[in-house]
Amino acid sequence: MSAASLIIIICGGVAWFTYRRIKQFPVIAIQGAFQRADYQHALELLDGAGAEKLIAPLEKDRLLMKAYFMAGKKKEFLAQIEKIAHTHYKKGEPILILEQWYYHCLRCKHTEFANAYKQALHTCADEQTINIADTAYEILLTEHLHDITILDEHIGKIRSADFHAGLLYYLKGKLCFKEQQLNEALHAFDNALFNFETTQSYMFYEDAKQYIDTYGDNSYLHYGKQDVSIHTDIDMVERYRMVPKK
Repeated sequence: MSAASLIIIICGGVAWFTYRRIKQFPVIAIQGAFQRADYQHALELLDGAGAEKLIAPLEKDRLLMKAYFMAGKKKEFLAQIEKIAHTHYKKGEPILILEQWYYHCLRCKHTEFANAYKQALHTCADEQTINIADTAYEILLTEHLHDITILDEHIGKIRSADFHAGLLYYLKGKLCFKEQQLNEALHAFDNALFNFETTQSYMFYEDAKQYIDTYGDNSYLHYGKQDVSIHTDIDMVERYRMVPKK
């Protein structure tokens, strides 16, 4: 390889790295504002020209939704949910963002926000996702559903280990436990944990594991301590912060 060719390759590499850093700068700055709990600054950055040009539309809308929530801007937050649900993005699916937040709302039992996300899912999700979301709503939030056969029907349609499979087994465990069917509940929670681990989705993981550790024994795969990194991607709180954190 000639010296000239080597110089061209090196310059090309430097140019590509510089371009990537420039493109990532708005997101890095916004994430820094989140870490400092300076949500107003995050909103100002998202409103700037850099964010408009360098951040993909769906990612920008996701960050805006999170910033409105963390800043306590309830009206803007609810409007952003609706906007995402009704926007057709060239890259990315709104359902991947909205569904996560929806289940965080169910887990935290926040009815108003859960209703907003539920309506959004009915706008942009497929029929199966909507049916599962409605079922979870009736079990986790209103506690109106008591028919385990409905969950078995949903589970029968699952063909792979994914979040929906884990969620359905988790919901079945909750209903079985409520109906005092302890063995069935523990087996369902065990299956839920397997699916959650497979897809690295741990939103309901700790709750399901607690049932097995409290009522189960070492005949269950997940009984006892597990070296699993528990994490979620959304800053959701049990009670909406009406006064912004300073």
